[in-house]
Amino acid sequence: MPQLEVPLRALVTTNPSLLSAPAAVGRHPAARRLAERTRGWHRRAAAFRAAVLVFVLTSGLVVGVVYILDRNAQHSSGQQTSTALAGGARVAVSTFSALRANLRARAGQIAASLDLQQAVITGDRAALRRIALERQAQVTVGGHVFGMLPPPPRIASTALIAADGHVLARVAIAIALADPLLHLIRDQTPLPPAAGLMLVRNGRVLAGGPRNAVATIRAGRVAFGKIEFMAQTAPLGIPHTQVVAVEPVTAVQASAAPYRRRLLLAALVTLALAGALATRLGRPVARLLNDVARLKRQAQTDPLTGLANRAALDERLHHELARADALGTSVSFVIADIDNFKQINDLYGHQTGDDILRAVASVLAESCRELDLAARFGGEEFVLLLPGTQLGNARRVAERVRRRLESIEVPGPTGEITRVTASLGAAEFPTYRGADALLAAADGALYDAKRSGKNRVATATARRKQRLQAATPV
Repeated sequence: MPQLEVPLRALVTTNPSLLSAPAAVGRHPAARRLAERTRGWHRRAAAFRAAVLVFVLTSGLVVGVVYILDRNAQHSSGQQTSTALAGGARVAVSTFSALRANLRARAGQIAASLDLQQAVITGDRAALRRIALERQAQVTVGGHVFGMLPPPPRIASTALIAADGHVLARVAIAIALADPLLHLIRDQTPLPPAAGLMLVRNGRVLAGGPRNAVATIRAGRVAFGKIEFMAQTAPLGIPHTQVVAVEPVTAVQASAAPYRRRLLLAALVTLALAGALATRLGRPVARLLNDVARLKRQAQTDPLTGLANRAALDERLHHELARADALGTSVSFVIADIDNFKQINDLYGHQTGDDILRAVASVLAESCRELDLAARFGGEEFVLLLPGTQLGNARRVAERVRRRLESIEVPGPTGEITRVTASLGAAEFPTYRGADALLAAADGALYDAKRSGKNRVATATARRKQRLQAATPV
């Protein structure tokens, strides 16, 4: 049959699909495997990108928090040091004043001594010379001078020996404004271990530092050569003379070094955990963290006033007390209670009461520094948490808040103006250690303010603590 004798080559040439079909079928499983590998690679790449994004965001957050906490720690340490130096300078001035008073009394005692008066009357020069030497005094009798005073600059006191209205002798004693006097004052002055005192006259150092060096204090700091000091001054009671309490900036920074090391370690551990979680969970973790952060903010905010609520206050209070204990700084706690708030609610209604609460909250929030916390304690009570603030400064803050609250004007339901006042109580850590003791002390001071007539500030001092402890039965 001729039609069956067509050569195979011609058949293949006529229909090449007869040859290519089996090869195409053989390539399909490999193509499927390649496509699956490509899709898997894209999924892993997307997860990796999500993990990197989560890690970068978390790292930025951790670094930002660490930076803010470190700056707050430095600011708190600096503020605490400035307060301690200012107090030390004032104590040094008081000690110097006591020394001057003692100097006057000593001159009077020498002039009143019988042996000196007898030597003056008899003109016994040997005795006058001996008395002046023994008592480190200068005795002037009839133009003759016995003994020597320290060279200037110095402080001196003079007493007279007189009879029948005539001056028989003058007795003078003096103390040089030099390092020995400064050491004596320093021993009686509470200062940080690395701090010291200097005497400065007309902008130049008399004692306690490089003599005659220029001491220019700017923004609470002074530099000698390459060494910078934190400095606080107080007038000495002598013209153009000051006592300066100083502490090296490096020593102030070193006081916060343990906290900074712990902060860095915590940051590194947090970054390591964030990296591990980011690689495992990726984008879901980022969404979860965002949701948690949003819910936490809602859970820590008072819905009426927008201030921190009691839960946020408790958490922050324990954190600040732990940090203050580690750094050796202070934390002050102020409770404010609106006076006669129940009567306002009864008279004007709860809507006006809510408006007053929001107005009071606004005043408290505006009275805070960045590191402070204003919170609603409950009902008509509010709290100011003041890290790095001693009791005296806390009282000034509370007094400023009290005066601002007096100026609040809230319209009532019929347009009448409603005014409010508040009583405030303040207490300080470490005078009262622990959150419960600090809260109870501030609450007791608030009670004192209420009992004393309201619209005033009361403080829980160390003396009040001693009285309460003495009154507590064993």
